[in-house]
Amino acid sequence: MGGTGKTPHVAFVLENIQTANTAVISRGYRRKSKQLIEGDKALHTSKDLGDEPMELLEKFEGNHFKMIVEGNRAKALKYLEQHDNHTDLVVLDDGFQHQYAQRDLNILLTEYNKPFYSDFVVPMGTLREQRNGAQRADIIIVTKCPEEVSLSNQKKIKNKITSYSSAKVLFSKIKYQGFLNQVDEKINLNLKKPYLLVTGIANPKLVYEYLKEVNILFETMKFSDHHNFSPKELKQIAEKSKKFEGIITTEKDWMRLREDTDLTTNSTPIFRLKIGVEFINTKQTEEFNNQINALTRLTGL
Repeated sequence: MGGTGKTPHVAFVLENIQTANTAVISRGYRRKSKQLIEGDKALHTSKDLGDEPMELLEKFEGNHFKMIVEGNRAKALKYLEQHDNHTDLVVLDDGFQHQYAQRDLNILLTEYNKPFYSDFVVPMGTLREQRNGAQRADIIIVTKCPEEVSLSNQKKIKNKITSYSSAKVLFSKIKYQGFLNQVDEKINLNLKKPYLLVTGIANPKLVYEYLKEVNILFETMKFSDHHNFSPKELKQIAEKSKKFEGIITTEKDWMRLREDTDLTTNSTPIFRLKIGVEFINTKQTEEFNNQINALTRLTGL
């Protein structure tokens, strides 16, 4: 139901595809509109697209990329088929349960500290379907791994997954990439001053751990995943932030926070923590990229 790191992994796929024209289809969770939208930074905000599609659009917008927001994946695929500009490869963001859309490759993400084989279907747990749904996966990525995962621990996890799926099992970890200010400049934070950390993500624990690891002093304001900040809450954030050197937030939360001009013109600067993913070793990176790029060879690109 969230928190496995889908958006950073979609970005990783897009960064490593060796093909000309790509598209992402997402339902755009909590967006205000319902119609199909082809994202355009000049026209749309996170209210139109949703925060995660807006984040992907920010990173990849260009002549060779389309961000399509539509809950009906089949309808979105039809739209791409009829589009003037040809698309070679489509990534369905959060599309594992959408079985009516035929896929060439199914990637299932499961969190290291909350693997699907120890979880239960909602409302007892956080799974959307029974564990044996994992048999549809071609690749299972164990996400948010610690810096080091021993070979014995990898084997133990793989053995448990084998009870449900014969998919290739890989291990990835979050890679934090420093801070950007409001004009997209990389910046070093003052380690002697405290910051206000504002998050609206499923599990901010790893963010807390990273900030402690790099010796940043912070106090938290935690909201639910994809939280739409009310005017009252934004006012509270702005007021509270006056006591701090700056506001720290995630890239996903920045997509929503930046749309409040009162907050962004507040005297307290806002810094967002850049995030990426990487596999735990070079061999796994090569395995994954080879399988992804085999799709482009299937289409003769």
